[in-house]
Amino acid sequence: ADSDEEEEKHTKQVQSLKNEEREDYRREQDAVEMWLKRQEVAISRAEAEPPKATPPPMPSRDHDSSGYSGGLGGGGLGGSLMGGMMGMGGMGGGSDAARTSVGLEASRQHTVQALPYRKLTKEERKVAAMLITISHFEEGCTNLDRHPQMLELMRNHRWLEEDSGTLEYLCRAHNHSMRLSGSSQQNGGRRPMDGSRESKEDARIRAMCFSGINTLAGPGRCKMTGGLLELVTMICTPETDQARDLRMKWQKKEFAKDALFDSLFPDLRQYSEANADSGWTEMWVFIALIVVLIGMILFIIYGPFTEILPLKSANLTNATAAVSS
Repeated sequence: ADSDEEEEKHTKQVQSLKNEEREDYRREQDAVEMWLKRQEVAISRAEAEPPKATPPPMPSRDHDSSGYSGGLGGGGLGGSLMGGMMGMGGMGGGSDAARTSVGLEASRQHTVQALPYRKLTKEERKVAAMLITISHFEEGCTNLDRHPQMLELMRNHRWLEEDSGTLEYLCRAHNHSMRLSGSSQQNGGRRPMDGSRESKEDARIRAMCFSGINTLAGPGRCKMTGGLLELVTMICTPETDQARDLRMKWQKKEFAKDALFDSLFPDLRQYSEANADSGWTEMWVFIALIVVLIGMILFIIYGPFTEILPLKSANLTNATAAVSS
């Protein structure tokens, strides 16, 4: 009887904890949903503005790679370029980083063609907010212990993975919120260009959005046709060097950094993809030349010439012997 009571008590405690967790998720979901709605309004307003006449200089991906370093937790991502571009919290980094972030956001208006993003319905916005909520993790933690919830959400709402515009939607929301922070730093704490300043709460939700971007971008960056299920299966219990490397990139949110860069500079993305394709072509041509060269060498060594040369040598020896006699 005592064991039954203890088991029942334990079951109630577990259920209570689950209920509290669900309530926390719902509160966070509501906050993220409101944040997304504000970003949608701001993005629509920015799209209606006429483009500026002079585009700012655009950095190369090679120059930007140094800015990917830095801590992910609490304050900011650090780094010279992307650190200023994607800071998550208290936004250190100074005026140079602020000027860079504003320039990057302005420059997207002058790219060849911006990536299309999905216009979410009210219900879809709720789903996206829940994905962001369950995907978020701080430095030193992980969200892989919540992979059943993430996979269940993906199964019930296939558009999250199948429509690339969903990822672009989150990237634009993140970048716009980032621009507010960069604007306030650039103006020395004065009101930014859209008349409002990013609050601490908005910066916190932007950091959560960064985790959601990492979740959606990961499978595509890894070229996994099985989507998030295949990636999570590989990195939850990594058994190979490749799996461990992908797990490290997931934890460092490298996939989100690359997705944000491509969102800001879609023309550079097309250029890098073209270079990657030409690189493979050059490699196959090089391999073909090596095979042809090896074939020529083998033909010379083992071809018909090897039979003719000994015959000529024997005839020459016989002729020499005949003359001597």
